[in-house]
Amino acid sequence: MFETDAAAERREQILGDVAEGLRAVFKEAQRRTLEAEDNDEFGRLSGTLCKLARGVRQCTLLHAKLQRERLADEADSAQSEQLTRVADVQDRRAAITRKVTRRFNEVWPDDDDLDENEVFNERLERLDARLDDLCEAEGFLDLHPDVVIARLCEEFGLTPPAPPAPLVPAKAGIQAEPILCTTGPQAPRANGHDPAPPDSS
Repeated sequence: MFETDAAAERREQILGDVAEGLRAVFKEAQRRTLEAEDNDEFGRLSGTLCKLARGVRQCTLLHAKLQRERLADEADSAQSEQLTRVADVQDRRAAITRKVTRRFNEVWPDDDDLDENEVFNERLERLDARLDDLCEAEGFLDLHPDVVIARLCEEFGLTPPAPPAPLVPAKAGIQAEPILCTTGPQAPRANGHDPAPPDSS
């Protein structure tokens, strides 16, 4: 629960406590009004009773207003989270589809054979249906895309594509340069200058 939601609920609780307290005083004032022994006491208690009734009504209406606003905010937040998740799922699905389809094309390239094309389209339909099932799972976004791609390739009898090589992070303050071959004549450095001559000392 967000801190703002907790604060909103706390305000509602305080206002509810005030309304309950006013209601208790109202009931006592009502009892005393009905038991008044003269007109002056009855009139004074009646005025107090009306003020208390107005206070209870205002607290109740304000409590209802705050509750509606809080519930509306929670609904908007939940809807926003749901829309964000749907977008993330679609992006993840599209990326996985591209990589698995690329693997299809590498193993089963398109040709002019209608039968082969029909088989290829059937595989795409199976892939689409399989992704429908995976995307509906609650933990779909928790799985690494490469894991899902590998599983799908195995289901289709394919060797999964090799995952991309991890990048070696550069040290702080030092820009990483590509590794150059040191066998034979040295290639120019990445900055365009020729390499320094070997030390003859």
